[in-house]
Parts: sequence; C-alpha cells; structure tokens
Amino acid sequence: MNDNKRYLNEDEILEITKNAMRKTFGDFGLDLSHSPRNKGGLGGFVEERIFGYKANSDENPDFIEAGIELKVTPVKKNQNGTVSSKERLVLNMINYQSEAISTFTTSSFFKKNRKLLIWFYLYSKGVHPSMFEITDYLLLEFKNSLEYKVIERDWNIIHKKIVEGKAHEISESDTEFLAACTKGANSSVLVNQFKSDIKAKPRAYSFKTSFMTHLYRNMVHNIAPYSPLISEDEWMKNPLEEIYKEKLSIYHGMTQQQLCRKFVINTKAKQLNFMLSQKMLGISGNDNATSEMEAAGIIFRTITVDKNGRPTESMPFKAFEFEELIDTPWEESSVREDFVDLKLMLFVFKEMDGDIIFDKVVFWNAPNYVVDGTVRQMYEHCADLVRRGEAFYFDSIGKVLDKFPKERRNSNGVCHVRPHAKIKADVHTLPIPDKITGIVSYTKQSFWFNKDFIEIIIQKSV
Repeated sequence: MNDNKRYLNEDEILEITKNAMRKTFGDFGLDLSHSPRNKGGLGGFVEERIFGYKANSDENPDFIEAGIELKVTPVKKNQNGTVSSKERLVLNMINYQSEAISTFTTSSFFKKNRKLLIWFYLYSKGVHPSMFEITDYLLLEFKNSLEYKVIERDWNIIHKKIVEGKAHEISESDTEFLAACTKGANSSVLVNQFKSDIKAKPRAYSFKTSFMTHLYRNMVHNIAPYSPLISEDEWMKNPLEEIYKEKLSIYHGMTQQQLCRKFVINTKAKQLNFMLSQKMLGISGNDNATSEMEAAGIIFRTITVDKNGRPTESMPFKAFEFEELIDTPWEESSVREDFVDLKLMLFVFKEMDGDIIFDKVVFWNAPNYVVDGTVRQMYEHCADLVRRGEAFYFDSIGKVLDKFPKERRNSNGVCHVRPHAKIKADVHTLPIPDKITGIVSYTKQSFWFNKDFIEIIIQKSV
C-alpha cells in the first residue's frame, strides 16, 4: 500500500476515475469473499485496490494535496424507471468538543468535505457487489452555490444544538441537505458532549438520501423531473419552510369551490384536495413534489379535519417487506431511513359550515422519540411476530387475519399497521411460514400514523 497515492493531483485522480466508469467492481478484483452487507466496504475497496492507498478516517481529505475527499455511493432503479439514491452519504464523524468551538469554515465538515469526488454505482438487490457497475462520478465543489448556502444553514442548526449542550436532541429531520446521522454498533453507545453531563449518541455528518438523488439527477444527468416553486435566490436567503408558508398563505380560508374556479378544475374526484394542493404548488399530473421539495426530502400530504379539528383518516407510509423485518436490525432498516429524515408538509383542509376550506399548511419533522421510540417498538414487535411464525390466525369464518397492532387495538398512540395494497394479489413473501395458517405470503403492510397523533401534529403547529 502506497500512501504517496494520497498526494495525486486532481488531473491524475480524475484520469483514474474516468477509466473506472462502466466497469464492475469485479473488473478490479472484487470476488465472492467480499460480504455484501459490509456497508462502506466498497469505498475502502476503491481506495485500496483502485487508487492504491490505505483506507483512512483521519481529519484530512483522502487526497491531501488536491484537497479532495473520495466517496462511493449506490443508486437504484425504481419501478417507474427513474434512478434515485439508495441511501444517505455518510461523511465524517462529529467530535462534539472540537466542533463546538468551530465556525463553518473551520469545522471538520468543511475541512474534510469542501471538495468531494463521488463515485456512483448501480445497486441491484440479490446481486453480489462484484457485479455492481460503476456508472457515474461527480466532483462536487459547492462554494457560492445554492447547495453551499443551504448546507451552511444546516450546519449552523446542528452546531447550535452542540454549543447549547443539546447534542442528545439533534434530529436528522431538523435540516434540509446536511444531517447529523447516528453512528455506533447499537443505540446504547453514548459519548460525552460539549458543556453537558447528558451523554449523546455518536453522530456523523451526512448528506440526506433526497439530496443525493438531487445531485445524481440534476448535477450528473441534468434531469430536473419537477418544477420549482421559488427561485434559487429566495431559497438562499431563507429556510424553505418559511418561504413556502408565505407563498401558500394567499390561499388560506378559500373553499374547495373557490379554489376549483381559480385553478379551472371541474371534478368531484376523491383526490380533489390533492389536486388543489398540487395546483397551489404549481405542479400537476402524477407529480407529488416541486424541485425544492425533492432536494430537501419534503413529503406532502393532504389531511381533512372535521369542524372540531379531528382528522377524518389515518396517514399511510411506504409498505415494508416481511423479509426486511426479520433480517435487518432497526438501525440499518429502510423503515428507519424513511422515518428518520421525515419532513412532512401537510395541506390541512377543514369542514366548516357545509363547506371544505383550505385551512393552512403545516410542516412537521419526526422527532427522535417517535423514530427511535414508538416506531422502532412497532417495527421490532412486528418482526418478532413474523420471526416466530405467529403473526396470523383464522377468524370464525376461516379468513386469514394478522395480529399486527391496529389503531384501536394494541396501538402505541402514534402508529399502527394495516394493509397498503391496491389489489388483493399485491403481496409480500413471508420468509418463515406461519405456524397456524401455513401461509407463505400476505397482503403488503405499512405503518400508519394514528388519527389522534395527526391531530397532535396539527395542533402543535398553531
């Protein structure tokens, strides 16, 4: 291993990078002895086998002379044919003591990552990493860009909690592009923080999955699937939530009929509120985001509340796979990944005097106690049922039902589990046949927020 390779210049680094495109990791000698679950292992492989220096985690960028940090990250093909990032991009560990006394430009984040060389490879489920193809690269130097301004604002949000001795309250959903993700073998690992006796989880800087998708689509392939609602100049000056609230305030108090006339919509479809919300955001068709929402990972939903402010329905999230429940620890699960970054934008419609009006827009970030508390408990409870082969039973007429917690039965006050499938044949495989019913597949299920919890979310925004 030759650490002089860490002193390659930028042209030499990019020449090696360009020559690696459209090749597989197997072409460089990766074989079946490499564990597919060794997360981050491909980055180390690229450092040691392709660039020829020993993988490291010191405070300097990987290429010291060029000031370039190397990262390797997966993308995946979606069912609709688009390509998105598979996961967040973990950067460097946060030392709470030293970071507390830093500014943005003297921080460990800035020193290590101000010039990133990102290699993208195409991930396929069930395929050995030696077959993964290296598809694209991006040399990201974001100074003076929109990305730079938002990332600096995100860093300041994280830094403020560190300085105040509140590192234990950091949530990944606090920010837009840059997050402080948890690191450690398990949730019991805690470290000292700045000016506080309360220990905090170890964390690392990371770019969110949604931001990585934004980089891949917009910067690598110049694909912008969604339209913007605001200009880059506006976003540079203020947080996205503040701008959106101001933009959408002009519609507050308008009835469905008034909004339909304004946007020339002539329908009584069940999805009318969704269509009206799309129009307010300047989007239409099947689009469910603006370009800013895609980059910041904001999910928009519509909620109707009755005259007393009580939601009329629960809120579903993506379906989970039974196989993942029993094979994947909570900390590594895609379910946690979805919830830990969760930033909801709720368009609240209210029943009032026989009409339905657009009441307000509510932004909500998933706090730690929800993600690593109640949702985790639900995940592990469901995993235990499936793992024991005891998740299902026959009712009095012989129909197969599940024992997963429901909104009015064994719920934890936050979420429950119920089907999330368009047709009966929309199922996921059970890796362990159920003991009582013998079934080996069951209708797709997902986590749903309870109506009572949604009401709390809306009320707290007042």
